[in-house]
Amino acid sequence: MDLPVADHWFAATGVGGGVTRLCEPWVDPQLTSNVWHVRGRERDLLVDAANGIGSLQVLVGELSEGRPVAAVATHAHYDHVGGLWEFEDRRCYRLDAEMPSPGRLRLMREDFPKWLIEDFAYYGSALPEVVALHRVPEPGFDVRRWSTPPVEATSFLEDGEVVDLGDRAFEVVHTPGHTPGSTCLWEEASGTLFSGDAVYVDDRLEWEDAHAFVSSLRRLAALPVRVVHAGHGRSFDGGELHAVVDRTIELIARGAG
Repeated sequence: MDLPVADHWFAATGVGGGVTRLCEPWVDPQLTSNVWHVRGRERDLLVDAANGIGSLQVLVGELSEGRPVAAVATHAHYDHVGGLWEFEDRRCYRLDAEMPSPGRLRLMREDFPKWLIEDFAYYGSALPEVVALHRVPEPGFDVRRWSTPPVEATSFLEDGEVVDLGDRAFEVVHTPGHTPGSTCLWEEASGTLFSGDAVYVDDRLEWEDAHAFVSSLRRLAALPVRVVHAGHGRSFDGGELHAVVDRTIELIARGAG
């Protein structure tokens, strides 16, 4: 497989409020997710960790400037935990302790498991013809043999606990439904919510447990949110949060999805 080598694996974009969005531009869009870096006084926060195809720690190390990093996985899906192994402080909710879930990503189309093909179909995305990359992260990268690195958390989050950065504090909000252990991070002082895959805009939401998902959406809608930084797509405000929550709850009530 002769693919060009990327100069940089991750693209970084500052979104204000000490927050930077990191993403993988060389991966098939259906397999990408947002990584969020938050600068703190005593430590930095990393929300999710992409696929683990190219090094995330290299860029995060530049952003953190020597400060320790608390890496939090909002849930256990492969596209959010792949790079988690690179960090010493790895946190997730105990119910999502098996990472990655539901299985490890493979990059060759011929090696895609059934659940991944079904995921492409659910979102109406075209399957890659041969491989899910446009470039490789380094010379000699073996596209055919690579799969998501397995990882274990170094500690488990509890609902209501606080991830303290010294000058910023993020409350853990357990939001089951997408997965049993899905969690969001909420900073009341700034009205900032990191929602993982509990809620995003401009695409279909996905859930394993509809009843739990509805309860979680209602919990998020009750927060005085100013901005949501989601696991996929663009950031959005509290008004859009309420709109997607209302629309999704109505969809579930009608038995659609």
